[in-house]
Amino acid sequence: MISQENIDELPYTDYKKLTFSAQKTADLLGLHVQTVHAVEEDLDIAITRVERGSASHRIYSLDDIFKIAWMRREKGKSKGFSRPVTLATYISKGGTSKTTSAVNLAIQFNLAGLRTLIIDNDPQGDASTMLGYDPDYRAEDLVEKGLPAERAVEGHFGHLLELPGMQSMKLDQVIKKPFGEYGPHLIPAEAALEDIDTFLRLADGSDFRYALFLEQARSGAIPDCDLSPYDIVIIDNAPTGTMLARNAMVAADMLICPIRMDKFSFRALARLDEKLRAFARAFKRLPEIAAIPSMLIKGRPRVYACLDEITRVFPGKMTSPVYMSEDYNKSLELSIPLSLWSPAKKQTQATLREVAGEILERIRTSVDGGLK
Repeated sequence: MISQENIDELPYTDYKKLTFSAQKTADLLGLHVQTVHAVEEDLDIAITRVERGSASHRIYSLDDIFKIAWMRREKGKSKGFSRPVTLATYISKGGTSKTTSAVNLAIQFNLAGLRTLIIDNDPQGDASTMLGYDPDYRAEDLVEKGLPAERAVEGHFGHLLELPGMQSMKLDQVIKKPFGEYGPHLIPAEAALEDIDTFLRLADGSDFRYALFLEQARSGAIPDCDLSPYDIVIIDNAPTGTMLARNAMVAADMLICPIRMDKFSFRALARLDEKLRAFARAFKRLPEIAAIPSMLIKGRPRVYACLDEITRVFPGKMTSPVYMSEDYNKSLELSIPLSLWSPAKKQTQATLREVAGEILERIRTSVDGGLK
């Protein structure tokens, strides 16, 4: 098995080969080690053991961890929603941690027992790349390079929408499962996704295509694209006002808006407020906002002044802040989401869990309105 310290020796990240100790597994799941062991026995989950000296130690794969989270859900230890929920990352500024937030939130939601689907809605394919897929090469090109063909992106969300002039594909031809069956799933992106913008402009009801499609797919009404197993769909957008992003906003119950504490990000969030007011007038609906203060640097008065101002303008919309940490840069260099990077400080990962928990609570009280 490959450790998280030398995973960068690979040309891609194979999450199936990451392993975790019993204590780290318990930390990821928010449980005590004894509880994790009890769950294994209760659910009859076979965990790999390794011998170290005279002692035998459990070694958990990501599939083991996500399976434990899901089986606890099946046993009623965690709750889903009374209906599926759609989230979309959006703010008209780059470099605010939108994709990082989308991926880490999806992981946290799955660790809480919720089945999550990420839709990469950015032609650059950053979420796809972060999860170990290559949007720039075809499968045969990767094979020639000695890499697995499964690392290629051969379809995107547009191929599922049945838009005029675009090839139709089935979900099982497009979907990726970087963490195994029980982890977050991904509908990847690549440069050709940009073509959807043109097709959407020519289609009837162009602003509502994502919303209508997701509503049908999550009800099981589209046999070749059944999204009914998912509790949450997260659409990760580019920081541009394209038809792709517009559709994602119309489809969303909640917008996830990571924002750095600088005047440029504040202006972007202020513009979003104006955009949402126009949005409400045009579409007679308004998604909730979860503004995540990201990459805060402690001890800077200007940062706290900006945070206070955003709190004043968007009361009740802010989550707990995410402070700047070298853990982010190190985990990104190794292509391992921070939520799953073992050397990360407990406090850094605890903050991610806290933000995810706050968003789930808002979904339950403001968007969903009730538990199953």
